[in-house]
Amino acid sequence: MRFAVALLLLALAPAAANAADDLDRALQDIVAGRQSGNALAGAVIAVKVGDKIVYAGAAGCAAFEETEVEEQRCRRKLTTDTKVRVASISKVATAMTALALEKEGLLDLDADISGALGWTLRNPAFPAAPITARQLMTHLSSLRDPEEYWVAAPGDFRALIEKAKPFAAAAPGGSRAPGAYFTYANINYGVLATALERASGERFDRLVASRVLAPLGIDAGFNWSGVTDKARREGATLYRTDKGKWIAQTDGDEILGGQDPLFLAQEGLDGPAYLATYAPGSNATLFSPQGGLRASVFDLLKILAARGEIEIVWRLDPQAENGDPAGGFYPAAGIGSLAVKGEARIWPGAELYGHSGEAYGLMAGLWRVPADPAAGRAQEVSFAYAITGASSPPKRGAHKAFFAVEEPLVRLAMAAAAEAGIAVDDEPRPFDQTRKAMEDVDAALAAAKAAEKNVLLVLGGNWCHDSRSFAMKLQNPATAPIVEAGYKIVYVDVGRRNRNLDVPKRFGVHSLIGTPTILVLSAEGALLNADTVHDWRNAADRSISETMAYLDRWADAE
Repeated sequence: MRFAVALLLLALAPAAANAADDLDRALQDIVAGRQSGNALAGAVIAVKVGDKIVYAGAAGCAAFEETEVEEQRCRRKLTTDTKVRVASISKVATAMTALALEKEGLLDLDADISGALGWTLRNPAFPAAPITARQLMTHLSSLRDPEEYWVAAPGDFRALIEKAKPFAAAAPGGSRAPGAYFTYANINYGVLATALERASGERFDRLVASRVLAPLGIDAGFNWSGVTDKARREGATLYRTDKGKWIAQTDGDEILGGQDPLFLAQEGLDGPAYLATYAPGSNATLFSPQGGLRASVFDLLKILAARGEIEIVWRLDPQAENGDPAGGFYPAAGIGSLAVKGEARIWPGAELYGHSGEAYGLMAGLWRVPADPAAGRAQEVSFAYAITGASSPPKRGAHKAFFAVEEPLVRLAMAAAAEAGIAVDDEPRPFDQTRKAMEDVDAALAAAKAAEKNVLLVLGGNWCHDSRSFAMKLQNPATAPIVEAGYKIVYVDVGRRNRNLDVPKRFGVHSLIGTPTILVLSAEGALLNADTVHDWRNAADRSISETMAYLDRWADAE
């Protein structure tokens, strides 16, 4: 029995390796800009199904040479362990810290936050309405971001609030009172973190480390606080481009080579001396509670798993005028988290829970797709990714909650989950890399000859949306009768045009331009559609009527 199991594992190992290779090549294509048209400085992703990491990959650069020459050399490659400033994904860890203090009895999420702050926080337009920690963490507080929502040391955060008065005014239509209206605002987390400091008596960076990061065994920290020197030195620099060159935006060599926590300070301030006498509760924006966490994608998945089930407390209701979704970026929110509904090519039919991040050139996501056995998801899927810079300003994707450069990474996570047996959409995945492709072709030719039909040879891969879309079109009620009457179908996995290439060569097709490539063969093996074999690489955009016409044309050809 053990011998049989060992043989099975050996048989499965090449298939698993091939799948990982395909995903790695897809990631390289994404970084090169071959999917979105926007080349990236680097990208890293990790995907988990249940408790198991099913794929992790990185491509591109963690740091470029600073040079005047036209071609910038990659000085340090991005890896799956690289720590990155994850922007607003940091809010998940900040909220978890608040939840930890609630359990300790140090914070009441529904009490007036003024008590924890030690000074009164009120929206002047709604002076009777208290603002709570729960409202701060769900962007229902009525606070609005001023031009600067942080204070440089040795400044006092309370003074910023009193000077900027960053509150919503009363407005016609839906109420703007605390608890009534959603507007995403980073300053919420500056207020929250300052209250957490005073409630606990601990500096924010150390507080998160003790309540969240250390218990999870994570080498991560806000503004590099507590991160090991080695991990910090190997961290990622974030980039934007100027005149075709990658320009560092944050976490350049000087920061990565440092040892003290990074924080904004007025010129001439002795940073270490200031931190040594810092009074918790005076200005937690020093440590960027809204976006300063440095962590790897593996770290983020641990944080998301520890966060547990996320309860959504606000959803956009246009009829009730209950919030500003920022064009679709924020359709629903929970404590320290967001929720977006899948659509089109991004997890259709599912709802994703987690958070996005975007700042200094970075675009990142940390998302969980809950298990739903009825939809083919026996286990939950979670994934984290980070883009360290894009060569062109990012544009919104087809899904309103994502940038166009993010969507290929989300689809890569879907592909990894699909390889692990999770249904990620309703498209078929008929390309099996473990099959003996030439024998399948021979069997299809023999069956076609006996039935007096032609062979429809589909060369593609499950990773390819157009390949899956073509297979789905063949199952459409309008096309299925044509297929049944005129063809024997055989699907051949060609990977990324690097597998089973002897099959198309057998019929005179010596190069594949893309996938799917469609060969119509007579029962004797003659290629009938030589001039159009490459015409279905955009199958996802072709109509059912086009598909019917094409199949009908070749069904009786000889």
